[in-house]
Amino acid sequence: MQHHSVIITGGGPGGLGVAATLEGWHPHFEGDYQFPSDEVQTLARQHQESPLALDPHELLGRGHRPIEFFRMRHHPIQDALPLDEWTLKFTKRDRVDWLMLSTDGPGGLWNKVPREQMTLGPAHWMELSHYPIRRFYEETGRKRDSNALVHRNDLVPYYQACAEELGLNPYIRTGMKVTNIRPADAEANARFIVESLDESTGKTTTYSCDYLIFGVGPRSAPRKLSAPGADRNYVSLAYTHPTDYPGERVLVVGGGRSADWAAQELHDDGRVVVYTMRQQPEAHLKLINDSQHLPYYQRWAEILSSDQERMGLLYGSNVTAFEPDGVVAIRTADGPIILQVDHVVVEIGGDPDYELLNAFGNDLTFHAKHDNFRFQLNQLVVDQATFESIDISGLYPSGYTAQGTGLSVIGFHTGCFLIAGDILRDMGIL
Repeated sequence: MQHHSVIITGGGPGGLGVAATLEGWHPHFEGDYQFPSDEVQTLARQHQESPLALDPHELLGRGHRPIEFFRMRHHPIQDALPLDEWTLKFTKRDRVDWLMLSTDGPGGLWNKVPREQMTLGPAHWMELSHYPIRRFYEETGRKRDSNALVHRNDLVPYYQACAEELGLNPYIRTGMKVTNIRPADAEANARFIVESLDESTGKTTTYSCDYLIFGVGPRSAPRKLSAPGADRNYVSLAYTHPTDYPGERVLVVGGGRSADWAAQELHDDGRVVVYTMRQQPEAHLKLINDSQHLPYYQRWAEILSSDQERMGLLYGSNVTAFEPDGVVAIRTADGPIILQVDHVVVEIGGDPDYELLNAFGNDLTFHAKHDNFRFQLNQLVVDQATFESIDISGLYPSGYTAQGTGLSVIGFHTGCFLIAGDILRDMGIL
């Protein structure tokens, strides 16, 4: 059994930020900066050389959100800051013994999104403050705007560059699927036992650790259709690119943003698309109307307002069976229908894989979180000063899985400082 002080499950930006901080990239404040509260300003000045040493409970006790304390130095204004105006800086110190286990490389879920996928927010919302994305653009010769949306072909290399620039790669194990997390026995001299499966060899490795960063991501447990025949060869359980799906007639099953992307891109590739979803038209049209700042929803509005004949929308409907030879049975509000298609793309999302924590009991405390754009999930309730789980001592949800972070990277990234700071203080390093 391998032992590490900290194990991080998941390679997304939530886990990468914690890894970078534990690797020894500690923040400090420089230059002329101002917090809106005088008492927060006083605390910041007192701890500006080592803000991780500040017990965030001091902020929480005064009615201030600790995650905002760091976010206001990373994102003090709406637009991206020029690099020479940053007041959040980093000093390299000694690393803590950490290891990351991830099925994907740095960037987590972004490694598996459609090949032409764009972000929902500006580039600087997606960055780790340890390595600004503007610096990545400059160093790699990319002529990009940090206030614009990012293509996945820029974002994934950015996260890979973060891991390289910050010296994280030697401690990241990719192709490793975490299969079980349980409390350690007393003789193990640790808090947690983590089991992982090497997806290339089938070998299981067991680790022990004192602190666990739970950053498995919002879709680590993919949802499954209950309709029989979902394993037929004309059914794909994820969307990548139009060229990957043969034939003219394609059925898209979903209703979220990923399914919207697939249906729109297939339509614009010249396919005849039938898009079936459980929701009613009012909810879908509201999302389209509220998302006109995004190019692909502008395109959705154009499609729906035109006299197009290649996009069929089935609201309030469910697939009931996938039959041989591309025959699909669907239940609609007007009764059952049968479609003949060449291919089916299923994009129904997923949930955080909380079953990994079953060994800790079934009474974990969750917070139901959703936004106005059909993104919803249950988050683990945490101490808002440290992001430590209120149910499992030493376990720290990161990214989307932690209560109080919002549902965007700009909302959760600086939680890495609360998590790492709490671990470092508990270890007596700060």
